[in-house]
Formats: sequence, C-alpha cells, structure tokens
Amino acid sequence: MGEVNLKIFRNIGLLAIVAFSFFYTEKIANFVLESNDLYKTINEVKDEYSIESINAVIDGDYIIPGLNGLEVNIKDSYFNMKDLNVFNEYYLLYDATYPSISINDYKDKIINKGNNKKHSIAFILEYDENIINYFINNNISASLLVDTNTFDKNITLEQLNNETKKFDDLETLINRYHENVNICYVNDNNYEICKENNKYLVKTDNIINNNTILTIKNNIESGNIYYINKNTDIKNIQLIINSILYKDLDIVKLSELISEDI
Repeated sequence: MGEVNLKIFRNIGLLAIVAFSFFYTEKIANFVLESNDLYKTINEVKDEYSIESINAVIDGDYIIPGLNGLEVNIKDSYFNMKDLNVFNEYYLLYDATYPSISINDYKDKIINKGNNKKHSIAFILEYDENIINYFINNNISASLLVDTNTFDKNITLEQLNNETKKFDDLETLINRYHENVNICYVNDNNYEICKENNKYLVKTDNIINNNTILTIKNNIESGNIYYINKNTDIKNIQLIINSILYKDLDIVKLSELISEDI
C-alpha cells in the first residue's frame, strides 16, 4: 500500500514539475517577445489601426444594425512581419470584435434601415418581370419578394420568402437552390410566421412608385432600404438609381446592407 502511495505522489510531483516547466518557459518566451522592438512598435500603434465595433440602435419596435470591429492581433502581426524586421501596416493581422447590442440578439425588432457607415442602400422588389429584367440586365443588386409560384431557381437576384400559406414549402425550395438569407419583409399576414422561424424582420417607409419619385429622389441617404412597387416605370427607377450613384453610394443586396460585417 505504501509503495502505491509513493508512486502516486511521485507521478503527481512529475506532473507538477512538467506543468511548471511549461508555464515558466511560456513566461520567458512572452518576456523576450514583448522586449522586441518590432513587437513594441506594433503594441504602441495597435489602437490607431483598430476599428471599434458599433452597437445597434433600438427605437421602440425598430432597430438599425450595428457594425463589427477589428482589433489588431499583436502577436500574429509580429510573426507576420518578423522576416521584414520592420513595421509595415499592410502585414497587420486582425481579430473581429462584436457589438454588445446586435440585431442577432433582437430578432423580434424590425430593421427599418441599414447602418449609414456602410455608404450603401438596398432595393426590395415586388414581383414584376420588367423591373426584374431591368435589374438583372444592368447588373444591379436587389432582393426579390417571391412565393411558391414566382420562385425561380435560375434567377440571379436574392430571393426572399414572401409566402404565408406555403411558407415552409418555399423555405425548402430556397434552401435547395439558393442561399437562404433568412430575411422577411414583414406585413400583417406574415409577421408571426416570420418571427416563429427566427427571420430577420425588415420593413421600410421608403416606397418607390410613380407618385413618390420626387420625394424619394430628394431624400436619398446612406443606409436606406427602398421598396419598389410593381408597375413602377423603369424611367422613374433609373432616375432614383442615378441619384443614388451621384451621391457615391453603393447598391447592395439587402442581406449585405443589414449585415453587421464591415
């Protein structure tokens, strides 16, 4: 019995020595690393090159997405430029940081705008073949509302589930043939089913039709989401698009606009 206990204590002692040895070696390695001039330089300038995350903004039932940030990884950056032995900002490596208030934690809120720091806008289209063809033929990004009758596996536009009675059937089709971005443009008929399916809920007051062109044109802002009614004249849509481009804003898919990735 005594020999068994002795072996146990001996093994515990050996493990303790090994653990201490690893700990001590790591401490020495970190001390040497942190004493390096290049490492010190990266550490000194890291805040200058890092980008802080931005919290989402909640206003009652609505929310505007935040933005992820970037934080310089000092150690990885050092090893990435070690062979150069001189600081070069192009060799900096980053870790993502995330907002403490995010759309991912508030999916019961309705997104009514994208973050304006993205310098982008997005279009949502009612189903209209002329408008769809205009966007596709001119390589302009947009998100299209579809149901089981209008879903097209070959279409290049982002497609959003706009079903109510056959919501699950359309989900199956989108999952099979397209990337499902899990966004619903909400209305009185689909709010509950979209919420139950953990979708991002989106709605906008920026409705484009033949009667609202001038109002929309004079109030274009980064982050805006524009809903285009079917039967809107193509010339009127072109006018809006030209005004957006004149303001040097990008036209992106809805999923890209509301994403908190930078």
